[in-house]
Amino acid sequence: HTTTMKLWTLAEISGELATAPQISSTPGNNLINLNDKSLCHLPYVFPFTDSSGSPWNAIGTYEGLAAIALAAQHLNAGDGSIVPEVAALANNTCGVKFNVAAFDTALSESIAVDQIIQITDRTNAQAIANGGPADDANVLLRPPCVILGAYRSAVTMPTSLISGLRGFPQISPMSTSPALDDKSQYRYFARTIPNDDDTSVPLIARLNSGSGDDNTGAKDESESWGVNHLAVLYVDDAYGNAFAQGIVLAAKEMAPGMQIETFSLAVNPDDAQIQRVIASMAESQYMYFFAILASSYDEIMTAAYNAGIAGTGKHTWLFSDGVGSEFTGRDFTVGSPLERAYRGTGTLSAQGGMPGMKAYDALVEGLRELGESVEDKEYLNSLLPNQGITNHTDVTDSDSYLMTPGFVAPFLYDAVISAGLSVCNLEMNHNTTDGNFALSGGDHYDAIVASTFEGSSGTIVFNSETGTRNPKSALFTLANFVDDPDASTSDAVQFKSQETDVFEFGAWRSLQPFVFNNGDTIAPPDLPETEVDRNYIPAGLRAVGLTLCGVIIVLSIGFTVWTKKKEKIRIVKAAQPIFLYIIAIGTLLMGCAVIPLSLDPGVVSMEGASIACVSVPWLLACGFSMTFSALFTKTHRILTIMRNAAAFKRVKVTALDVAKPMICLLLANIITLSVWTGIDPRSSKTIVLQTNRFGEATVTESICYSEHQSIFLSVLGVINLGALLVAFVEAYLARNISVELSESAYIMKAISIILLVCLMGIPVIIIAQENTSAFYFVAVAIIFTVCISILCLIFVPKIRASMKPPPAKKKHRSGLGGPDISRTSTQSDTDNSGIKILSSPMAMAELEEENRRLKQMAETMRASKSVRRWSNEVNGLEESRRLSQMSNDSMVESDVATGNERRVTFVGPNSSDIENHTEMDAVDEEGEGGVIEGEENIGGEASHDEINVEEEGVIEEDGNIDEEESHIEMNVVDAEEGVDKEDIEKEEQVDNIVRVV
Repeated sequence: HTTTMKLWTLAEISGELATAPQISSTPGNNLINLNDKSLCHLPYVFPFTDSSGSPWNAIGTYEGLAAIALAAQHLNAGDGSIVPEVAALANNTCGVKFNVAAFDTALSESIAVDQIIQITDRTNAQAIANGGPADDANVLLRPPCVILGAYRSAVTMPTSLISGLRGFPQISPMSTSPALDDKSQYRYFARTIPNDDDTSVPLIARLNSGSGDDNTGAKDESESWGVNHLAVLYVDDAYGNAFAQGIVLAAKEMAPGMQIETFSLAVNPDDAQIQRVIASMAESQYMYFFAILASSYDEIMTAAYNAGIAGTGKHTWLFSDGVGSEFTGRDFTVGSPLERAYRGTGTLSAQGGMPGMKAYDALVEGLRELGESVEDKEYLNSLLPNQGITNHTDVTDSDSYLMTPGFVAPFLYDAVISAGLSVCNLEMNHNTTDGNFALSGGDHYDAIVASTFEGSSGTIVFNSETGTRNPKSALFTLANFVDDPDASTSDAVQFKSQETDVFEFGAWRSLQPFVFNNGDTIAPPDLPETEVDRNYIPAGLRAVGLTLCGVIIVLSIGFTVWTKKKEKIRIVKAAQPIFLYIIAIGTLLMGCAVIPLSLDPGVVSMEGASIACVSVPWLLACGFSMTFSALFTKTHRILTIMRNAAAFKRVKVTALDVAKPMICLLLANIITLSVWTGIDPRSSKTIVLQTNRFGEATVTESICYSEHQSIFLSVLGVINLGALLVAFVEAYLARNISVELSESAYIMKAISIILLVCLMGIPVIIIAQENTSAFYFVAVAIIFTVCISILCLIFVPKIRASMKPPPAKKKHRSGLGGPDISRTSTQSDTDNSGIKILSSPMAMAELEEENRRLKQMAETMRASKSVRRWSNEVNGLEESRRLSQMSNDSMVESDVATGNERRVTFVGPNSSDIENHTEMDAVDEEGEGGVIEGEENIGGEASHDEINVEEEGVIEEDGNIDEEESHIEMNVVDAEEGVDKEDIEKEEQVDNIVRVV
């Protein structure tokens, strides 16, 4: 040929068909006999217009027609520039030629079915062969060799059913429904694209699992987006239903934990249905959407924007391959709903090759050459259907026409090549006696699915059982719709499609980052951010708790410092500073327990919270045991001294005796806590209280958990509450012992308050343990009450007493108006009831001397049987007392002029042996023992003996009294004897005195 036209063979065949006097087709033969030539007719059944009659080129229908024509040209001419195997057909090696025709389905299933019925009607062709009229309509309705189409699976299914029944193969470049694999219905159907089940694999791999389905262990070079929740919007037809079902099945196999929710939409939905479906999708709260649509994109995305599930920066929309160029090459007003909704969307599709692939680049170049050739463009325009009805120039006159292959062109090119190579192979290998080659639909279909070659869309390999392209031979891409800076202005934005990821050989490979709707390249979460009520301790409540803790710490330290400064004064010495220190330290430890109690994962890490959980029982148990062992020991010591004093027994109360209860109680707590910490330590654990519909936690709580904590808490409770009860009993028994400052009474009050708080507070804590704030408040309140009660009742009375001036020393007058007698001991003005132990210094030597003299006096009195003799012995004792008075200025002698009055002071009478009055008061100071002071009336009106004994000191094992501070004062005053008293009465009085001695 001499023309520069690229499609010259097609032009020649078209000319022959237009002028041929006779066109013949025989039954069982899908080839047309034209002027002694065998012609393979290739009708292209695809939508060129939409339902309104406007040109529709969303997926490259017009470029697809050009690709079919180019493939037919290469088969006729034996041009292997794209597919090398075609070069074997050069020089008319193949006796079959190919021509093309186009039919517009207008996106209508019924129109497509009518067209297929007419195309496959052999009666019309037979009428032409028998001499009937050859009008233009009959020329188009000549029998096909292979039908190319259709676009949607819903159209392909009925059309391929008809074509299969009439014996014609049909190859689709776009229909992906798995239902078309059913050979019992779609006998001669094949496709150059994988089905939806195979397309679902890369979708799920991209969203969730990040791995393919080939079981080869292929690893993605790009990470999955971590999507576990996906909403699928699909058109309610065979294609949409099959694709949605394929996604669900792929998710179950590849990502069992992934949740898929599907929403169906009519093929041509009205606005009301769109609004209802979009509202349902919004209620799902999903953030990722995959749309399987054929039309109504703008209406759907506008409704999605208004519903707040598109264009928000948080939601991501992906579309199936049906979207084509719907979003590209259009101007969108900046800030408009569609501009915001379409930005950052993407499409997942089986790709017909990529730049850099040799065959694909050759196809792109071939289509561009057709677009640059006026003759070729005119020929292609002549093939367009509905001439004069549809204004195709809106597409064919655009600058972008044939500059890019579009989506469908590579698959259509490979479909024609597979049909042509299989026909030529059958024609060249046929063995017939007459030399005529007849092509049956069954033979042709078998040859098609058996063919394999390197096409423009990759390696073409069909499944011989289903006729569907093997997914391993296909190429899937994820394209991203982003701003096209070259075509956008300040007022309008155009989007371009850029491929970001490629799925081949069972794994994704990243080409460039995917830009999401928010402009970021990091995948947004697949669910809205859940507001979790973690039930942490409120900041205000924590501040209150720590403030109370500070009060306890300050008071404990302050009272400790005060005790140290005042430990030499009589009041503190009498209260035994060592016990005061222990009490203050114990309350300090209990108060410090509020600090770890205030720590939760809201302010520290989980590890820090676990450490806090372990420290709380340690601080509480140790502090509690120290405090109450000290209180118990103080009370128990007083009781021990008084019980032995009442029985006239000497007892040694050593530091070890005092420390034993404390050591035992503290050791029991430490052993229990150590075992607990060693085998089952407490740790911070978050438990879920409420979840939402996705199983995500909405209400949680952080607790200190230990598997066996109930056992250990019970043991600690028995130990410490038992100690508290024992201390309460001891305090009750000592309630009437009036020591200085009435300390026993204060101890009793403190223990009573604490026992009451524990009995009421512990059940409240158990009830409130599920409420973090209530639990924290009650626990802090109990700790504060316990600590403050102890500190205030033990220390405050001593501080108040220490601030008063010391009382003046009192002078005691003799019973008969004798001179004042000095009294060295101090005595409270308040005469408290009960036994009283007074403390004053006394020399050890003097005490021993006086005791010896008293013993001598007792022996003399036992030997005497008369009152007069007893009186003489008393006078002798008075003389001895004068000698000792010289070395003890505290011993006072008072003689009345008549010489008939004496005062005697001596150690320890038993109150039960005195007829009239005895008063004893006990004070225990710094591990030191006490003495007893008694007072008795011995005789009648004219006779009065007053007995006062004071001592202070530790009672040692040998029965001696501490020589640091011991003093005895003895004043003897004899009342004037009554002349009328009987001797026997006086003897009874002497016996009483002897018993006292």
